[in-house]
Amino acid sequence: MSSASRSSRSATTLTPSGHLNIGDLEFKKKLTKTQFEVLREARTEPRNITLSKGGFDDHFVTNGKYLCAACDSPLYTSEMKFDCGCGWPGFWTNMSNAVTERPETDGSNRVEIICSACCSHLGHLFRGEGFTNPEPNERHCVNSVSLKFQPNDPNTPPVCCTYNGIVYYTDVGFFFSPMFFLAS
Repeated sequence: MSSASRSSRSATTLTPSGHLNIGDLEFKKKLTKTQFEVLREARTEPRNITLSKGGFDDHFVTNGKYLCAACDSPLYTSEMKFDCGCGWPGFWTNMSNAVTERPETDGSNRVEIICSACCSHLGHLFRGEGFTNPEPNERHCVNSVSLKFQPNDPNTPPVCCTYNGIVYYTDVGFFFSPMFFLAS
């Protein structure tokens, strides 16, 4: 994890509003098993869930927003997405106050990101990695399962992630991923 500190230009918040948090029992009725495990139990999908596998890792389009798959709150614009090469969708910032950051509780010293509106797990936040993106030049490493894509055309329905496979507890997914071995 990067030890870079939070920029004053960061659009994340440190306290979620939680105004759309309907609780795990209601989310369990609304979400698929895979979505529930990722969004509500903070698990992670395998790397490289691309369009061909139902995900958004290689989804690069203009004119749209990425929404929280649990509550439909807008999180990122398509212009914020970049190819970071980590195997998960990457964004260099978020829409103002849409994402909350907090210390990860798994002992990894990473920063977890959650939807500010419903407190669902999105992924992790990294700073100071040397990308040439605009300030605050963060990398929001987000699970495809946590997202929906809404084109700007209001007559077009959102595109949902259709991946419905195995997911890992965050620490297991990290330590047994190829990224861990490359970083070791």
